[in-house]
Amino acid sequence: MDLREQLSADLKDAMRQRDEVRKRTIRSVIAAIKQAETELDSRGDRVSLDDPGVLAIVARQARQRQESIDEYQKAGRQDLVA
Repeated sequence: MDLREQLSADLKDAMRQRDEVRKRTIRSVIAAIKQAETELDSRGDRVSLDDPGVLAIVARQARQRQESIDEYQKAGRQDLVA
């Protein structure tokens, strides 16, 4: 099972369990993957991501969220950190 299939299965599981945080997180990652795949490469062809490409997207999304949390903490916004 590749990572996209795993994410889809995890999304279905989160929906069945009514886990809103997990569901929103997985949907956000899937949207970032789809957005990256719609970008064109230097030849004008669509990009198709393999598992390492998907992992890079997931890592970038996690890094962005952690940077946001750090900035919110610096600003004293515990409501946004949570």
